[in-house]
Amino acid sequence: MTTRAHTYADIRLAKDSSMEQYLHSTQRLNAFHDAIMMKVFLTALQKHEETNGAPPCLFTLFLLGSAGRCEQGTLSDQDHGMIYELHTNDAADYFLTLGQTFSDGLYEVGYPYCEGKVMSSNPVWCRSIEGWETQIHSWIEEETLDTIRSLHMICDARVLYGEKTYISSFKKQISTLLQNDRYLLKRFFENIQYMKKSVGLFGQIFTEQNGQHTGALNLKQAAFFPYVNAIRVLAVKEGIESSSTLMRMKALKQISAHASRIDECEEAYRMLLDFRLRALKNASDYDSSHYIHIDTLGPIRKKELRHILKTAEALHHYVQRFVEKG
Repeated sequence: MTTRAHTYADIRLAKDSSMEQYLHSTQRLNAFHDAIMMKVFLTALQKHEETNGAPPCLFTLFLLGSAGRCEQGTLSDQDHGMIYELHTNDAADYFLTLGQTFSDGLYEVGYPYCEGKVMSSNPVWCRSIEGWETQIHSWIEEETLDTIRSLHMICDARVLYGEKTYISSFKKQISTLLQNDRYLLKRFFENIQYMKKSVGLFGQIFTEQNGQHTGALNLKQAAFFPYVNAIRVLAVKEGIESSSTLMRMKALKQISAHASRIDECEEAYRMLLDFRLRALKNASDYDSSHYIHIDTLGPIRKKELRHILKTAEALHHYVQRFVEKG
């Protein structure tokens, strides 16, 4: 039986009352998110065990998306999955129900449900080892936008609780395929190839032209995605298993062919992480946490933002050329 002294209300109170002290560091903020999510999971696990008994086999709870990369901001939705050993209907029922309990707990603590249903309450993201092996093979064979996107997500997976070797094995499988299959590598990049223009020839920043965020820049789409996606492609191609963008950059700098380019990008990406903490710490909801109103920035901050956006665009083109060369 798992021990705990928490309710979801307790955890929500601790989260909301303590968040502010972690806003000066992305690393500390994400360690805080990890601690909160672990408390939620242990609470969910005990609640589940009281009705369904102990887990029937070893299992892994893993995080995806910004949580997997240790890049969450103050507000974050859910992205998680599970892997379990036994390939039986009873095990599937047990862990899907546990996944639902965990997901509901996260929601109560302040993490919105994932709109794309990338959660361990969804059977697509809660499978046995055998089921995951079959699923990953199917994603590779299908090569649709959705299935390639799912492979991208697995590459960002990071274990929060349980056995660590399962995820490592799946990542190595994907990396090996991309290193040896030039066509698949191109498909992997094509999935993230589209990049909306965010800064003009004369330095003007392009913002939303209509809707509730008119006059604002979507920092997630315009800045984070170009860095995160491009670095992921490079890292997986080079056999780097790390999930964090910064850790991937650190490893890529050890490869002479990438060193100078990545060094410049790392500086800009760290600037971006700091920029988000300072600019969006008071966002009222998850959707708003991605948008920054340009007219609220002074000249120095606008100059920083232009540099971040231009460096992201240059990185994107660099990776495109790298992939085309094979």
